[in-house]
Amino acid sequence: MASFTVADLDKDWPLQGLESVLACPYCGAAGKTLAYRDVRDWSFGCAAGRWSYWDCDACRALYLDPRPTPAALGNAYGSYYTHGDAAKTHLFAALKHRLKNEYLSALFARRINPGLGLPGWAAPFVKRLRPWVAEPFGMRQLAELPGGLLIDVGCGNGNMLKLARQSGWQTLGIELDAAAVAVARAQGLDVIQGGYEELARYEGKAGCIICSHVLEHVHHPLQLLKMLLASLAPSGVLLLSAPNAASYIRDHYAENWRGLEAPRHLAIPDAGWLMAWLGEHGMACTQVPSHDKVMMIESERIKRRGSKTVPADVKAARTLALMKKSASLQTQDIVQIVCGKTKP
Repeated sequence: MASFTVADLDKDWPLQGLESVLACPYCGAAGKTLAYRDVRDWSFGCAAGRWSYWDCDACRALYLDPRPTPAALGNAYGSYYTHGDAAKTHLFAALKHRLKNEYLSALFARRINPGLGLPGWAAPFVKRLRPWVAEPFGMRQLAELPGGLLIDVGCGNGNMLKLARQSGWQTLGIELDAAAVAVARAQGLDVIQGGYEELARYEGKAGCIICSHVLEHVHHPLQLLKMLLASLAPSGVLLLSAPNAASYIRDHYAENWRGLEAPRHLAIPDAGWLMAWLGEHGMACTQVPSHDKVMMIESERIKRRGSKTVPADVKAARTLALMKKSASLQTQDIVQIVCGKTKP
């Protein structure tokens, strides 16, 4: 993340770029309780303003009020992480990326590039990296499902699209951010620049839809959820993830929780409510455990108002992880759900 100063973040967000939120974006209830006041963009340091988050009294979602208008929200993404290829930032990052791909290649018995070019007999040794390599959410499903059309809604710079294509899928990305689209297309990926409304062109056609960390960024998350379900083929699978308003890390760090990311995170769902809503709409869902250590480290950085993580952040995160290792699925930091349509 680029360095920033408090003065940069103390500037006001333009009044004409704000709108009031009269009801919860998820359940439509009007009752709410103030959770945090004067939250700033400590995550990326690229958005001005002080922001208030509210807890929905009905569905327990956490949302901004007031929030940026759709027309003004783009101003909050000036230095967002999807604007670059993380594997190319520097030599050490590129090496880690290739080593991770070697692990995934060994785990799923298919070549994931770019790798280190290790011979097949090295696979048993590479698999020993498991304690140190987090398996990307959805990767197992991508390897096991029969294939077909895969749509990544909010595909960013295309990292998951690349993995899906190498797993045999016909891939299509949808991304609103022009800079991220340019990065993805430069890698030869098929990406539409636009919002999730583009899904209307693919009703009932997708064998798999990925919607990773998009719900919390949109003004109408319930509309997005309905369009995701409508776009699935009868045997299609939805891979859905978002921050969890009931997160135990949120409970620990409060306004310093990395999951807030004001003002880009407009409305964060509660894991229990989201699972229940999907069930009521004909989906059989399984929640997958998340890897929360990075969010702890980042929350420590935010807590001390740093622009970069330091060893002390890692040490504190390790201590918290040991204390909270028995956290339930409903209170884990990221809600990750694998959904398929129930048979009539």
